[in-house]
Amino acid sequence: MKIKLAENIKSLRKSHSLTQEQLAETLGVTVGAVYKWEAGLSTPEIKLIMEIADLFEVSVDVLLGYEQSKGSIDARIENIKKYMLEKNFKEAELEAQKALKKYPNNFAVVYSSAYMYQLKFMEEKNENAMEQSNELFHQAISLLYQNTEKSINEASILNRIAENYLFGGKIEKALESLKQNNICGINNSLIGFIYACKLKQPEEAKPFLIRSFVDIINTVTRTVAGLAYMYAELDDKASIEAALWLNDFLDSIKTNADDVILTDKIKAALMAQYAVWNATFGYLDVSKEYITKAYFLAKQFDAAPIYNVQGIKFFQGEDISATVSDGIGKTALEAVEKIIFDEATDTKPYKYIQNIWEELKTDELR
Repeated sequence: MKIKLAENIKSLRKSHSLTQEQLAETLGVTVGAVYKWEAGLSTPEIKLIMEIADLFEVSVDVLLGYEQSKGSIDARIENIKKYMLEKNFKEAELEAQKALKKYPNNFAVVYSSAYMYQLKFMEEKNENAMEQSNELFHQAISLLYQNTEKSINEASILNRIAENYLFGGKIEKALESLKQNNICGINNSLIGFIYACKLKQPEEAKPFLIRSFVDIINTVTRTVAGLAYMYAELDDKASIEAALWLNDFLDSIKTNADDVILTDKIKAALMAQYAVWNATFGYLDVSKEYITKAYFLAKQFDAAPIYNVQGIKFFQGEDISATVSDGIGKTALEAVEKIIFDEATDTKPYKYIQNIWEELKTDELR
C-alpha cells in the first residue's frame, strides 16, 4: 500500500481554510516542519499524527491514507450494485460488510454501502438499516476528499440523510436537515411538500412552493429551448417540435390566455426562432405565419411591458412588485431582431424572414 500522509495533511489543511503558519501555530511546531510534511520531506512524530487527526476530526488511518487495489475495490462495489438491482439485499449487505471490513476508509465503498442500506431500508422498512445508512453517509462526508464523482458532494449526501428521516417518519428531523441544506433553493419543493402534505401548514409551505414553481418555469424554459437548439444544430426537425411544445408550456402558465405577461417577451423570441427553423426545413408558409405572430406579440408587449410575475398561475395574492430580468434584450422587438439579424444573415432562410420582417415594419408605418 502507499501512504498518502503528505497529500492528506495538505488537503485537510486547505479544506479547513488554514495556512501553513496557522497549522504550525496550532500544533506548536515551525512553519518549516509543516512545509516538509506536505512536501513529503519528513514525517510527523506519532504523537503529532494523532493531534493532527484529532484537529481535523478524522481517524489516524484516514489521515495516513493508502491506495488499495482499485480492481478489487471496483469488483466489490459492482457486486453490491448487482445485488441491489436484483433487490437481493441479504447478499448486498454481506458484500457491503466484507468491503467495509477490508476497506473501512475508502469513500467509494462507504458511500456505496450507505446507499445500499438506504435502499434496503426503503424496501424492507428496517429502521436498523436506516441508522446504518445515515452513519455511513456521515462517514462518507469525512472521506469526501477522496471522491472523484462531481455529482456527489456534502449537500447531496446530507439530502440522502434527510430522505432517510423522511421515509422513516421522522418528519421534523427531515425538515430541519432539508432547510439547513437548502443551498440555492434545491430543497424548496420537498420542504414545501412536507409543510403542505405532511404537516398541514399551508402558510409555511407557500413561500417554498412559490419559489420552486419559479425555478420550474426557468428550468423548463432553458431545458426545452436548449433541446430545440441542439436538434437544430443536428438538422433534426425535432427542433420544431421542441419549440412548439415550449410555446404551449408558456401559454399554459398564464392565468388568462388573452393577457400579455412577462413570458410573452420570451414567447415572441421563441416564435421568431421557430419561424427560422421552419424556413430552414422549407416550411415557408408556417415560417411566415410565426414571424408575423412574433412581430405583433413583440409590439403588444413593448406597448405595455411587464417585468414581474403578474398574470402567472399560482401567484394570485403574492407580492408581484419584484422586477424580473430575462437577459434577452431591452425590448421584445430587440430580442426578436437579435435572432433574425444577428445570426447567419447571408442564408436563404434568414433572408426570407428578414424580408417579411421589414415588410411588416413598413406596413405599420403606412
